[in-house]
Amino acid sequence: MRSLGKLIGVGILFAGSMAPAAPASAQGLFGPGKFKIEQTDDRFSDAPTITFMGLNNRISKKSPAGGIYINGQGLYLEPLVMRNRADGKIARVGFFFHNETEIDTTYGSPNSIGVPQSIVFIIDGSKRVSASFVQGGSAFGDGIQYNSMSRSASSSLRETGLAYVSVEDMEAIAHAKSIAIKVEGSRRETTFDEKDIAKTFLTNLAAFYADKVA
Repeated sequence: MRSLGKLIGVGILFAGSMAPAAPASAQGLFGPGKFKIEQTDDRFSDAPTITFMGLNNRISKKSPAGGIYINGQGLYLEPLVMRNRADGKIARVGFFFHNETEIDTTYGSPNSIGVPQSIVFIIDGSKRVSASFVQGGSAFGDGIQYNSMSRSASSSLRETGLAYVSVEDMEAIAHAKSIAIKVEGSRRETTFDEKDIAKTFLTNLAAFYADKVA
């Protein structure tokens, strides 16, 4: 897993400055890496904010096509907080979403959702929190893999977006006992019921909130 400084791939426009927040890939052979929190590398920036973000927080092993991931692909929701450099006060909180998948000349991209549009949380079976994605996009990987047996070619594909929420909603999500999530993209929507959510997902959000937001 590369450091956050090397993973910057998208600039998020905020308060007249570019605040980078875009991990490029969380794929591994056997699943996502260990959850960690990093500060964006802005040593040479005059941005008025400092951003802290979680990494490797996959929502579920369930794929949009209904299968089960056995590698590090999947839909990730990374918590983030932007603090004013001058006084340390919270400027914004939210989530960086990225779908790590692939496209194949034979099978297409069954786990692609398209450009992320919106996300909805159902917290503890009742409270509803929704947000729209901004700076949504998709990008192919640098390399192409060829399979001589199937005579096909494939490339990694990542779909990204940023969703801001209120501090109160972030707290409710981080402290949830159970959660269901629906992500809507330009191609399709995918729903994760409470039973689908990764065991570490809420634990990671709670740890991030306690360390960087509370």
